[in-house]
Amino acid sequence: MLDHLITHDDDLRMVPTDRSGLTAAIGRLHKELRALPEGADPARTRVLARWIGIGQMCLGHYEEARVFLRKSLDLAASIGNTRAVVATGLNLGDAHRYAGDVHSADALYRSALDTARSQQPELVDFALQHTGKHLMERGDLAGARIHLREALRLRIAKGDTELVESTRAALARVELLIGRADEVVADGAVPRRE
Repeated sequence: MLDHLITHDDDLRMVPTDRSGLTAAIGRLHKELRALPEGADPARTRVLARWIGIGQMCLGHYEEARVFLRKSLDLAASIGNTRAVVATGLNLGDAHRYAGDVHSADALYRSALDTARSQQPELVDFALQHTGKHLMERGDLAGARIHLREALRLRIAKGDTELVESTRAALARVELLIGRADEVVADGAVPRRE
């Protein structure tokens, strides 16, 4: 819906390719959401709320993003759409992570990964990818590497080259950070006990 207006920056976070274009597109989604009649299909409301939330997150409007993503997640749960519960839970985790709320992000990623493993195995690689990037930002590089390697294995098995490349980029970032940490230790920058 907004994919063509979103890319990833050097830190592997979603950002707009065209800020004004994304802002305009979100405005159109808001208008469509407001125009839905009372009693409208909750699935449509859920989709619109999710994409408004994703767009707002990309623009850096984290509070609004969390409101819309929470609404979408609640709707997904109420209609029993576990696939959407996993996907939107990951998006909501991202919105919390981008805003610096590590604790809430962690809980959302764990829940999405558990739900994917138990009910939506085709989404496990997505949950691993998002969780791995979260762990990387948190500084748990070993945990990030484990999650991303598992995601890569699953994505190679799926045969989706775009997803494989996305995971390889995240894994390369983790390896770079691990290499930098190793250099700091080798240079003696880490305080030694005497």
